Amino acid sequence: MTDSAVGVEMLDIFDDMGRHLGVKPRDQVHLAGDWHRVFHCQITTVRNDIPSLILQRRSQLKAAFPGLLDLSAAGHLAAGELPADGARELEEELGVVADPNDLVLLGERRLVDDSGEGQLNKELTSVYLLRDDRPLDEYVLQTSEVDAVFEAPVSELLQLFAGKLETIELSGVQHAGSPDAYPVSISAKLEDFVPGDSYWVNLFIMCERFLNGQQPLAI
Repeated sequence: MTDSAVGVEMLDIFDDMGRHLGVKPRDQVHLAGDWHRVFHCQITTVRNDIPSLILQRRSQLKAAFPGLLDLSAAGHLAAGELPADGARELEEELGVVADPNDLVLLGERRLVDDSGEGQLNKELTSVYLLRDDRPLDEYVLQTSEVDAVFEAPVSELLQLFAGKLETIELSGVQHAGSPDAYPVSISAKLEDFVPGDSYWVNLFIMCERFLNGQQPLAI
């Protein structure tokens, strides 16, 4: 970890070839449009013999994509961290302590968009899968980051993103892990997901292959 002022999140920055250039505060990274590293992990499970995913709904307090459905856990890698160190995001956001050996790396994805944090967001994202069969009410959500968790059958997600379904019904737990937790159901449309149709579809297919014991896996 690089020394910095208290409360300032420092990130490694890179050039277009992926070469390390130095370290900057997070707000400056987004304002300048610097390449930086991000961790993504999609939790998979099987419910009643149905391959499924765990989705989080982002808190309304988030600067980027508030209130939208997202993959299980995601976050910036701090300066000096390796991609697998991002597993701390699982514990911070969901209360899931994962053995790094159980994380399955799909590869690195490059993303350029406007995330709401600055003028340009340029991410080098390491994408992982994790099998975890705990029930939703055993998740412990970081309320400043995550509003609720939902189970979603992979087959229905693929139909939704293929345009064969307009909505899918998802069951979840609002404020899981707190005294205020309660069951919640929603009708989810494409517009309810963080943007990135092709990424979502690739992720769904890789999750299905992973749960079926198929190889290869890549993003």
